[in-house]
Amino acid sequence: MTKKKAFTPLLYLASIVFLPWWISLSLNKSLESWVTNWWNTKQSETFLNDIQEKSILEKFIELEELFFLDEMIKECPETIYKSFVWESTKKLSN
Repeated sequence: MTKKKAFTPLLYLASIVFLPWWISLSLNKSLESWVTNWWNTKQSETFLNDIQEKSILEKFIELEELFFLDEMIKECPETIYKSFVWESTKKLSN
């Protein structure tokens, strides 16, 4: 009977000390893997893939060229217009 009475406080002491430690350790490990997985998943997402990026860059370059052409036409409209008409008729005749 005395062994049983002596064993009970040790059991309580062990549960008070080791149970919170075990819970903390298990949650820490599971949350660490979950957060790492979530972080790696978010890092792999890209805004645009390579094909979309190339397409957008080509469109931007085309827009830039059109803007530059527009600025040239505004600066000297008659010369550019005559040159443009001459080049277009030259391409059409070929």
